[in-house]
Amino acid sequence: MTYEYLKNLKATHQTLRLLNSDNFAMSVSFFHTVFIAPRQTVLSQSSILQSLEDYLFALELSYPGQFPRKAQAYLDEFAQSGYLRKYYADADEPLYELTPHTQRALEWIESLQKREFVGSRSRFNLIFELLEELEFETGLDDAARIEKLEAQKRRIDEEIEAIRGRRAMRFDESRIREHYMQIEEIARRLRYDFSEIEYNFRELNQTAMEQIAMREDAKGEVLGSIFELEDGIRESDQGKSFFAFWQLLTDVERSEKLSMMLEKLYRIDTVRSFDPERRLRHLKYELLASGEKITQVTSRLVEQLRRFIDDRVWIENRRILQLCKGIEKQALEIRENQPGKRSFVSLPGEKAAIRSIASKRLYRPKEKQQFIEEIILREHSVDLESFYHQCFVDEALLRRHIDTLLQERPLCSLGDLNEVFGIDKGVAELIGYLSIAKTDERAQVSDSESEALEIRDFDGNEKRVIVPKIIFTRRER
Repeated sequence: MTYEYLKNLKATHQTLRLLNSDNFAMSVSFFHTVFIAPRQTVLSQSSILQSLEDYLFALELSYPGQFPRKAQAYLDEFAQSGYLRKYYADADEPLYELTPHTQRALEWIESLQKREFVGSRSRFNLIFELLEELEFETGLDDAARIEKLEAQKRRIDEEIEAIRGRRAMRFDESRIREHYMQIEEIARRLRYDFSEIEYNFRELNQTAMEQIAMREDAKGEVLGSIFELEDGIRESDQGKSFFAFWQLLTDVERSEKLSMMLEKLYRIDTVRSFDPERRLRHLKYELLASGEKITQVTSRLVEQLRRFIDDRVWIENRRILQLCKGIEKQALEIRENQPGKRSFVSLPGEKAAIRSIASKRLYRPKEKQQFIEEIILREHSVDLESFYHQCFVDEALLRRHIDTLLQERPLCSLGDLNEVFGIDKGVAELIGYLSIAKTDERAQVSDSESEALEIRDFDGNEKRVIVPKIIFTRRER
């Protein structure tokens, strides 16, 4: 840490700029009041503006003239200075949230507060456990690891026997407070870590959008560079740790167990008296909400890539269409002045197989086949009387049959018409009824039911025909 580095850091780093700002006390206290104390991560513009107006009014009563500007001016200054992040989501109203630099300043200020109780024993035990885990996973051979596990097994058996013999000592109030403070501190830092990871992914998203807007390379080169940036974050120590944690947090069994343990935490009298506000009551949902924001940022990145691919495909298709139109236009221009050389066009790069009409072979007539065998024509007698049968179906008569039957009953079917009036002209008369049913609004044709009819043709022959069931209904007056 050289003098030049620290001087430049003080002038450029947003966390130190917030600590050195003229409105440091007002800004930090307001951020703690509206975000940290109520454990809120995102506020709408109307909500945070109303809170800032109330806060400035309360300060004006105690410190007149210290903050003369409007609340909107201070809010714009917070966003322009990088203390708050202003963005638009699904709604038209902008949203505000703390940036990682502001959260880091709040965390550092919270660490400066004097605590009546410092859990040194719990922190030392945590360090000792981490060192033991590193030694077990990296520095011991298989035999030593087995021996250590056997020793842990013996200690566990001794603890079980001590519990059975009522010789085991439970935690006193001091150790309970130590563990609770350690849990609260880790949870607070975990939320700050989530904000830092989200900020990194947002920078990745912004970089991807800039490359999409500025670069004119092929799709593969742009996507390759973007995927390299994403893989760099995912494969970093911070990214690996987050995604492993997110997998554990979204596991159903572990999530339910975490909820159960947090519920049981405040059944302890010492914890209830030490934390009457129950600050860790909604820890799981706060972590899920913070993690969900990170996954939404990655989803937006995927959406940007999808739009980029769609736009590039549209541009390439449009370019192909322009080339085709250009070829057609050039062909029309040289139609009257055709080239005389055989090789009159060349395509750079990839070769294309051109199959013009002139390259096709000329038509060759097929040879006539000579049949040696003699074709013998035989005479056959054909009865042509059936071709002279003429049958006229009076459609008006069929409609009168339907109207006559509907005067006696509310509805009738083809079977009822056949039973009363008969179908004596075969399929032709049946088709007449079907034609009426197709155009008449009173007719209802069933696709699922059928009806068998016994009809006669013009020669008196009886036939059995199966047709869809047709119902004629009386028209309401």
